[in-house]
Amino acid sequence: MSKNKKILLYRIDEQAKNVIFVVTEDNESVWRNISGDAYSVISFDDIFRDITEFRNGFLDYEQLTDELIGAINGRAAVYSKILERFDDNRLNSFNFFTRYYSDTLRDLFTETRKNIEKAGAFLNTRALKKSTEHVSEVFNHIREVMRDDWNFDFNSESDIKAFRLSFDKIIIRGNDRNDIYTVADTALVNFFYDFSFAIHKLKLYVCDCKYCSQKFLGIRNSVCCDAEECQNVYQREIKNAKRRSRENSTYKIYSTRLSNYIGQQKTKLSSGVLDNPLLVERFDRQRKVFTAFMTEKLSEYEMDHRLPDKELDAFYDKMKQDVMSFVYGLEAEAE
Repeated sequence: MSKNKKILLYRIDEQAKNVIFVVTEDNESVWRNISGDAYSVISFDDIFRDITEFRNGFLDYEQLTDELIGAINGRAAVYSKILERFDDNRLNSFNFFTRYYSDTLRDLFTETRKNIEKAGAFLNTRALKKSTEHVSEVFNHIREVMRDDWNFDFNSESDIKAFRLSFDKIIIRGNDRNDIYTVADTALVNFFYDFSFAIHKLKLYVCDCKYCSQKFLGIRNSVCCDAEECQNVYQREIKNAKRRSRENSTYKIYSTRLSNYIGQQKTKLSSGVLDNPLLVERFDRQRKVFTAFMTEKLSEYEMDHRLPDKELDAFYDKMKQDVMSFVYGLEAEAE
C-alpha cells in the first residue's frame, strides 16, 4: 500500500454485537494517535440493514458509477457534471457502505483524472486506456462482491464453501491499549466474510421485529430487535403475560374468581349497609378471612401436587354460600 493512502480498519466485537470502523491513512505515525473520536461504532443490526439497503439500490449506484468511469477521460464539463451527481448521492446518504465505497472511488476518480490532465494524455489512446483500467478493475471487484449472494448468506445452512483469503492486521499497542484491527480491502469482501462468520458463531438469524417491522439479527424465532422503544414494549408484554399466567394458573384462578365474586357482592349491597361505616368495615375484614380460607386450601393442593377436582369445586361453592350468608346477615342488621 502506498504511503498516506486512505484505508479502512475494522474490529468486530461479538460480545457487544457491533463493529468498530476507523478510516485512516496508511501511516504508522497516524495509527498511534487514533482516538475514540475517529471510531464509528455500528451495531450488527444496523450493518445488516445498511448492507441490505446498499445492495437493493446497487443497480442505480452501478449505473451512476459506470457513467463516471466512462467520462473520466472525456470533456471536463461532462465529467464535472456526473461527478457532482455522484457527490450528491454520496453526501446525502447515511448508509455506511454507500459513503465508504463512494469516498474510496471518488479519491480514485479524482486522482486518475488529475494524472490524465497532468500527462496531457487525452490524445493518447493507450494512455487513456491504461488510466481507466485500474478504476474499472477496482469497481468490478466491488460489483462482483455485491452480486455474489454467498457473501451475504447470513442464515447460511448451505453446502460448504472453501476459499483462501489474505489480509493485513494492524496492531496498536501501548499506554493501556492493545487493539487489533483488520485492514479492509477496497471491495470489503474480507469484512463481509468476517461479519458473516461472527453471525454464524453467535448463532444469529435474520428476524422480523414484531414492533417496528425492521429486520434484525437475533436468535432463531426472536420477535424483538434491540431498539430501546421496541424493547420497552416487549418487556411490558412479557411482564403482563407473566402476570396473566400467574392469575390464570391452575390454582390461582380459584382465588381470583372468589375475590371477584366477593367484589361483585359488595357493589350489590343496599344503601343501608353502604351508608354504615361499621358494617362496611366488617365486610372488608370478612373478605380477607374468606380469601385466607381459599388461599390455605389452594396451598394444600399445590403442596400435594393435586390437580383441581370435585372436592375443590365443592369447597369453592361452599365459600360462595358462606359469602352470601354473611351478606344476608349484614343486610338484616341494616334494616
